[in-house]
Amino acid sequence: MVTVLAVGAHPDDAELGCGGTLALHKRNGDKVYVLVLSRGEASGNPRVREIECRKSAEMLGVDGLFFGDLEDARISDGLETILVIEKVIDEVKPDVIYTHSYKDTHQDHRNASYATLSAGRNIRKILMYESPSSLRDFVPQVFIDIDETFEIKKQVANIFAFHSGNSRYRLAADVIESLARYRGFQARVKMAEAFEVGKFIHDVLNVH
Repeated sequence: MVTVLAVGAHPDDAELGCGGTLALHKRNGDKVYVLVLSRGEASGNPRVREIECRKSAEMLGVDGLFFGDLEDARISDGLETILVIEKVIDEVKPDVIYTHSYKDTHQDHRNASYATLSAGRNIRKILMYESPSSLRDFVPQVFIDIDETFEIKKQVANIFAFHSGNSRYRLAADVIESLARYRGFQARVKMAEAFEVGKFIHDVLNVH
């Protein structure tokens, strides 16, 4: 059993970026925690977005959901953000962290990535997921087969897309599915999520 922490700048970030992977961890009996750095007030009602986030966490079966209460659209890569992430790292002691790629057009995503890399400097594995705003030079080195849990990811995405009446195209089920199929095609599996490597210490003695 391993402990994982997913860091997202806003409600829906971690769920869209690595929701299938988080569900897969739970299926494997792992401990899963999610840290949301802001409540997404710049793009919606923060109370509604929090409700969506808690519903998605329940659906994924996560063991703990944390909110950083940083200001949406003004998340920095500096000490304030680093300390928020460090506090959760110290509490849950993750073996693996999933966070944003810094190859992203959204400043909150970029800064969340850099802050996580700083806060997680002692963590052995940090993988960086893609988002709808990832740059074209996002180049995955790691793929995770999520065929078993893709339907859960799609249901979670629908919480954000429709619970608040938010029908943003980027959350549409067919877009989520198309990306998973494309990444799966690259990895020669049916459905996949893709990651860049922030840090990866390979423990040869414990490979099975």
